[in-house]
Amino acid sequence: MKLSDNEKIVNFAGNIYNQGTINHRKFVFSSRDICKGRILVLKRGNKKNIQNYIKEARSKGIRGIVTENNILKDDINYDLPILNISNLSVKLNSFLDYIYSYPTKDMIKIGVTGTNGKTSTCLFLAQFLSNILPRRNIGVITSDGNGVYPNLSSTYRTTPENHLLYREYDKMRRKNVRILIIECSSQGLHQGRLNSHSFDISILTNIMRDHIEYHKNHANYVDSKLRLLKMTTKYIFIDESLKNLKIENNSAKKIFFKYSPTRKSINEPLIPRDLLIKFGKTFDQYSISKQDHYLSQLKHISGRYQLVRGNKNEIFLIDYAHTSSSFLDICKYAKSLLRSYFSDMKLLIIFGCGGDRDKEKRITMASHAKKYADFIIVTDDNPRSEDPKKITSQIKDALNMKNNFEIINNRKAAIRRSLDYARDKYLILLLGKGNESKIIYKDREIYHNDIKFVESLIK
Repeated sequence: MKLSDNEKIVNFAGNIYNQGTINHRKFVFSSRDICKGRILVLKRGNKKNIQNYIKEARSKGIRGIVTENNILKDDINYDLPILNISNLSVKLNSFLDYIYSYPTKDMIKIGVTGTNGKTSTCLFLAQFLSNILPRRNIGVITSDGNGVYPNLSSTYRTTPENHLLYREYDKMRRKNVRILIIECSSQGLHQGRLNSHSFDISILTNIMRDHIEYHKNHANYVDSKLRLLKMTTKYIFIDESLKNLKIENNSAKKIFFKYSPTRKSINEPLIPRDLLIKFGKTFDQYSISKQDHYLSQLKHISGRYQLVRGNKNEIFLIDYAHTSSSFLDICKYAKSLLRSYFSDMKLLIIFGCGGDRDKEKRITMASHAKKYADFIIVTDDNPRSEDPKKITSQIKDALNMKNNFEIINNRKAAIRRSLDYARDKYLILLLGKGNESKIIYKDREIYHNDIKFVESLIK
């Protein structure tokens, strides 16, 4: 009988360990991990890089190699068992499901994608479902953290690498998670991190221009987002502005909603009310008569449209906005606050743009800031491999202003400078980092959290 690729890999491992029972503990998926006594599974990559990974893993005591690269023992000069599996990158999640014994099979799986609002939608949904179903454990995987809501551990990627994703699934199964919410990035979808997944429910919040540096064009970006909808079996929730979007899925029911987060007062969180109401109706346990009660219990998402007030009447509005569309939305919202609540105040915007990302948005964000702000401070965001001064200089050129702005690359210094304005009746709109805890430079990472730093200055 012909063996499946999963069976081939398990048999390969069984021969190495001389035992029949093989599980995920026998495998690693990166040479940086603890390799001693394990088998290294490598997706396709540059042959030279693959050889270097194998060399590093061998120095750590690896026992064997599984790869889709055509690697021979003569290529690495080591006497290591090697198994070649074609298209392993595409099949990897199927293998992970197999060796982890299908960890999510008894969970309701919800995927959330979109240009803006993915993280806040996931977290509001987790809160909402926790209120509706207080005895159910809700698992969350987002850029804000992974774990059983609300106890989330920090993460470095929105949608983790395949093997890290399954490690999280295994933890959640052991914690009796019954509902799993996954934030699905366009890169994660494109790179196959969610291959072999079947989602009960998916949510598409919106589609704007983003990640052009990765996807090369908008069509590729949209195609990556739509992969989630193709994987959905029961319900697809779609922002009504995308009604004309071609969705290749005739089995799941499409439900359209208005993605326009609202709040009843300045002290309430800004929530996607229409989405949550329509979403709640898909659960039998949900009581329509209590929907306002459940919505009223929702709390602010840290770093999203977050107001922080100081002892000397300083007011900061802090948000993660790092796309052109989210930047524009928060600028409009800040102006609406000035009209409704702080009519005697002006607006100061602090922002920067990330390095190694779409450079066009530096021009667009500068244009938005110039239109809405009475004063602007340009500062560092995540310069990454780029020279931060070149980034702020490009923003300066796009602003095309002789005055009413400053460039202060040091983000902490920029925020300190804004205090002079905050105490002179300016609302400070601090954008780009939200609740992130570091600034990424080429050769270092600096701990910084906008919310905590602002609070240390004004409370």
